[in-house]
Amino acid sequence: MKILTHIETMSKISIIFQLIKKSIFKPRLILELAQEKAEVDEDQKYKTHQYEYDFNSIEEYFQTEFPDVDIQNFEKELSDIDEYAENFLKKLEKKTYPSKEKPYPTDYSISSDSRKFLYLLCRIVQPRNIIETGVAYGLSSLYILSAMNKNNSGNLYSIDSIFRPWQSKEMIGAIIPEKLQKRWKLILGKSNLELDKLFNKIDDVEIFIHDSLHTYKNMTFEFDCAINKINKNGIIISDDILDNDAFYNFTKNKKRKKYVVKVNNVAIGLIQNN
Repeated sequence: MKILTHIETMSKISIIFQLIKKSIFKPRLILELAQEKAEVDEDQKYKTHQYEYDFNSIEEYFQTEFPDVDIQNFEKELSDIDEYAENFLKKLEKKTYPSKEKPYPTDYSISSDSRKFLYLLCRIVQPRNIIETGVAYGLSSLYILSAMNKNNSGNLYSIDSIFRPWQSKEMIGAIIPEKLQKRWKLILGKSNLELDKLFNKIDDVEIFIHDSLHTYKNMTFEFDCAINKINKNGIIISDDILDNDAFYNFTKNKKRKKYVVKVNNVAIGLIQNN
């Protein structure tokens, strides 16, 4: 049996207290949390497939898929961005979770290798438009926007919602510096309400990134939206695909080319629309 530390116990008590307090004034919040939990519980039915990696590292992926590109030139550009990101995360370590100053745990954020993957891909492909779901502090957004800044082209559209009492609009994408925000548009709301509308407004979306609620139901919904609206040579990227069968079932049913790339001990899934 796991023994909770004093800090972990207090954090759990704080979370419960804030949820109860908020539910008095916003009963819809409890309904949404209940719906989310039901989706998570339902995922137990969709954990039958054992994924295998097509590429054991992001370097192997780029060497195979883009053999004429020397990614070392792009990797050299990452040092300043990595330092900026690590400094941001170090400052958060001193804050208490959950709170207005630290609404997401630091391990909630996309891994450093996944961020690197997004940066390299955007530098190579030079997409005109990207849509992503799930922002939190905005680490993935930071790397995408930094690549777009180097490319001197492209726009990023991000969807995220305030779904806990201690979260706020100000902390969504808090890591993104002002100099990069001219290429960034935040759409506040849940992806099941906003994603299809956003795709209808934007032509020529070349990359879609799923990184919101990683349930079978939500992943399948977002993949369906993207595959019908992304351009014919577009790419769908999903972080954390190993926890359920959504990625496998979707690509099998839609007969789309897919790749599973190992990133640390998890995986990025790629779906090609052509």
